[in-house]
Amino acid sequence: MKTFVRMALPLALLIAVPVQAQTTIGVKGGINVANISTSATDLPDVIDSKTGFVGGGFVTFGFGLLAIQPELLYSQKGFKAEELGQTAQLGTNYIEIPVLLKAQFKLAMLRPAIYAGPVVSFETGCNLDVLGVSFSCDDDEGFVDRKTTDWGAAFGANLDFFLGPVTLLLDARYQLGLANLADVADSDESVKNRVWQIMAGVGWTL
Repeated sequence: MKTFVRMALPLALLIAVPVQAQTTIGVKGGINVANISTSATDLPDVIDSKTGFVGGGFVTFGFGLLAIQPELLYSQKGFKAEELGQTAQLGTNYIEIPVLLKAQFKLAMLRPAIYAGPVVSFETGCNLDVLGVSFSCDDDEGFVDRKTTDWGAAFGANLDFFLGPVTLLLDARYQLGLANLADVADSDESVKNRVWQIMAGVGWTL
């Protein structure tokens, strides 16, 4: 009985101590390297990556070595296509909401972390550029059948550098689109986003 009490007492004390979250707010921005994964057979022969901007704000709620980080980002995706020497580019703009679970490691002033979590994206614009002429994806000239809500998962790592209440950060992640964006009836074809994201930013601990 005494042995049980000695073992249970430290655990009870840990449970009784409230976990105080450390909150950090910040902004980040960087570059997307976007492409698609597709089974469509009517696309041009060569599909290549397209670069674009990504940036926005985040809030991190830290609980020791774990943290939850919701974000609100503006993200430019799409792809390039080439056939018979002619190049076209499809650009899609999204508002993204990732919610990331982070595992953090404290190393003096540095804090590396790995993370993963779901992402939902809402299209805010779409353009098809052909031979230097831009068309809206909703116009007759550039019409593209597509779904405007995307969802998927993000996996990545970041490095925080603490300077008192200010934190500088570097962030790299891969975003795996899981939603089929092809909106074609009676078809098994799929089009899914694939994006590498590299960002830098600054945060403030509250």
